[in-house]
Amino acid sequence: MEDTESCSSRAVDFAPTLSRKQRQKVVVYNQVLHRLRDLSFAETSLPGFEDELWAHFHRLPARYALDVNAERALDVLMHKRLLHMARDPATRHAIEVRVVEVHFSTGGNCSHSFHSNSQMKVDAQCSDHSSEKWAMHEITISTNDKPKLFSQLSSLLYDVGLNIQEAHAFSTTDGYSLFFFVVDGWALEGVYKCRRC
Repeated sequence: MEDTESCSSRAVDFAPTLSRKQRQKVVVYNQVLHRLRDLSFAETSLPGFEDELWAHFHRLPARYALDVNAERALDVLMHKRLLHMARDPATRHAIEVRVVEVHFSTGGNCSHSFHSNSQMKVDAQCSDHSSEKWAMHEITISTNDKPKLFSQLSSLLYDVGLNIQEAHAFSTTDGYSLFFFVVDGWALEGVYKCRRC
């Protein structure tokens, strides 16, 4: 079932008519907004920023909000920017690639987790002797939505020698897609940011 709340519903917070998924979307939106303000990110003071951020959440399915980590609120701005860039008729897609550090347990109570370089956190339960760390790449792609696109992109990454460790796919209400892939097998020299193809 698709979300049907309007932009004005975020101000109502938990009106009785909102579904559980819609309420979760409002909660995550508020967490991300507060985190961006805590980071004193300049964009948050621009007129209309709150409405633009809500429009971003509104056009994506509720499960996008469930996947968002408020501690990595800048990722939401990157997703918003890439979706905006995908609207450009000259390119129709936008890509950002960055290195992420991966922690894998070799014993003890810690588990594997992915962290971008700028937001790296080490599990307090993990010590140097109980975990291994290495770099992988996170590829974020935004483009026009079309059938079988996720499987085509997955095949393309495999064909160029990348192993997908984690993947997420979201379609917007206005005909675009947002994909995240965490991959290994990419040489570490050179990280490409916001490349438009």
